[in-house]
Amino acid sequence: MSSEQQFKKMQYGPLGKAVAVAMPHTEADPVGVYAATLSLWSAALAGKVFQPSGRPTVFWTALVGRSRVGRKGFALATARAIVDPSIGGFLATRMRKGIASGPSLVTTLFEVEQESLTSEDGRDGRVMIAEGEWASVLKRANRDATYHDQLINAWDGESVVNTTKGKGGKREEQRIDVPLLGYHVHIQPGRWAPLVKPEFALGGAFNRIPHFLVNQSKSLPSNIKKPLDAVKETPALTRAYRWAREKAREMELSPEAATLHDSYRREFDDRMASLPENVSCFIERGDENLLRVACLLVAAERKTVISAKAWKAAHAMIEYSMDCTEKLINEAQQGTGRQMKSVEQIVREALHRYGGEATRTLILRALGTRGNADALSAAVERMPDVVMETRQGSAKGGPKPVYLRFTDAKREGEDEDQAQPEERPKLAVVPSQAERSGPRKRTAGTSTKKTVAKKAPAKKSAQMGVGKEKKSSNPLAELL
Repeated sequence: MSSEQQFKKMQYGPLGKAVAVAMPHTEADPVGVYAATLSLWSAALAGKVFQPSGRPTVFWTALVGRSRVGRKGFALATARAIVDPSIGGFLATRMRKGIASGPSLVTTLFEVEQESLTSEDGRDGRVMIAEGEWASVLKRANRDATYHDQLINAWDGESVVNTTKGKGGKREEQRIDVPLLGYHVHIQPGRWAPLVKPEFALGGAFNRIPHFLVNQSKSLPSNIKKPLDAVKETPALTRAYRWAREKAREMELSPEAATLHDSYRREFDDRMASLPENVSCFIERGDENLLRVACLLVAAERKTVISAKAWKAAHAMIEYSMDCTEKLINEAQQGTGRQMKSVEQIVREALHRYGGEATRTLILRALGTRGNADALSAAVERMPDVVMETRQGSAKGGPKPVYLRFTDAKREGEDEDQAQPEERPKLAVVPSQAERSGPRKRTAGTSTKKTVAKKAPAKKSAQMGVGKEKKSSNPLAELL
């Protein structure tokens, strides 16, 4: 799916419309422009718009693209052209860059807040960090023991503190109780792996910053000197900014959106639990970032209730970001033999591993970040040699188990070489011993006749079960 198609899935409300209107005047990636716009918008609304839990809604982003062809700078410039006319002089006076240590980060926040005390509007500690060369910052920041911790505290809305030496050697404390920090960065894919250190990722430094792979969307004619001059103010965003700054707004989920989010969180928790920690540590804040995006999209409409439609748009954006992160991890592992495989490959090798059939739960665990139940059903549709069927549950009731298996034709036609398992994808979770052992063997006293009787209707149930399963693969898929 192209970046333009991805953008259409996540486009929503005045923010989405403003980006769509600006796209003819820029060479940047539409998803990159959207991500940068949301970051700037969130920084402008910092301290006024909150999640249902009362946590902040700042949305931090990283654009990952090759020099020149990624058009990362174009994306940020386009985002500024979109939001600048609506949010006054905020970006002109509050944007910072080159901050690469915990003390300098806190000092910057502290000084901006102190300067605001004498202004007409009173205390205002909003700061927007925009790093065009994140790699240079990370080189220095990775040597500082506090930089990443202070970033984490700021994203969480926790206080940040720095102690300095004042006049006469007296120690003075710089403390920000409610940091209002926006964050947007650019980096090349080749520099990502060496600088995005696993030890900092495991500490949570990078899962708070969704990553988006970007590429040039088009080439504009050379005779257009300043194409972004054609991007005009969006009145709806101007009104929304004034509305948001009037007073604090705490967002809430509509009943439909709450059902979607609860279902997603359960699925997301299962996904994170099934992944190796060195993979999950990059994306494990996905559910909260989704909620932050939804809050910001709805605030642009001057509303406080998150609709199901807004939630789905935010969901599309965060899922796309996690796909981008997965690709970055894959590229970082190239040359080591640890490349990710397609969903179809992983399904087939997992079925081989489990003797030709396995529960949907086991297959989903093998998939990890490669996809959810909905993606699994779509993959099965493309696999003529695999079927998904719902079987009879226990006599006590409860959900009916869903199995995947090779078709009878596949079992009869495959030779010994085909039946050998392929190399297991390195990022899939290794199943437990109990799972690897497959179904329990029949005891000596088990009747062969009973076994035959059970297997006799398998073909019919497969035909019935597959059609039923493909309509509804999991609760979240049904809601979406």
